Amino acid sequence: MKSFLNYLLPDDEYKRTRILYFLAESVVILAVGLLIFTGLNIYWFEIGELDLTFTLFLIYIFIIFYVYLRYIFSGIEFTSVYNKKQYKRERQLRVKTAFASGVVFLLVNFFLKGIPTNLEEWLDIIGPSVLFIVFFILFDFISLKRSFKKNKELTDD
Repeated sequence: MKSFLNYLLPDDEYKRTRILYFLAESVVILAVGLLIFTGLNIYWFEIGELDLTFTLFLIYIFIIFYVYLRYIFSGIEFTSVYNKKQYKRERQLRVKTAFASGVVFLLVNFFLKGIPTNLEEWLDIIGPSVLFIVFFILFDFISLKRSFKKNKELTDD
C-alpha cells in the first residue's frame, strides 16, 4: 500500500502494525473525548473560550504521547534482547545514550539561553537537562524490561 506513513514507520511488519493500531486507538479516544467535551460545552454549561491554537496543540501532544506510551509499555521496541547478558549490555548502552543526549540538550540550552549569570538561570538550563536524562532513562528502562520479559516468554514457548 502506498502511503507517506511508510516512510515514518519501521520496516518490521509486527511493529508497523502495532504502531498503526496505537495511532487508531488514539484517534478514537480523541474523537470520543471531543464529542463528550462538545456535548458538555453546548448543552450543560459553558466551559469558556479556549484558544484554538492551544487546543490543536493539546490534540497533537495527546496523539504523540499516547502512541509513545503505548509503544513503550507494549514491549516491542527491543526485539533482539533475549538473555540477561544482552539485557545488561542494552541497559548500559541506553544509559550512555541518555547521558549523551542530555549533554546535547544541555549544550543547545546554553546556545539558546546564553551563559547564565545567577543561580536561577543555571537552574533554568541544568534542570530541564537533568529531567530530560531522567525521563529518557526511565522510559528506555521500562521499554527494555517489558521487551525482555516478552521476548523471554516468546522463546520459552
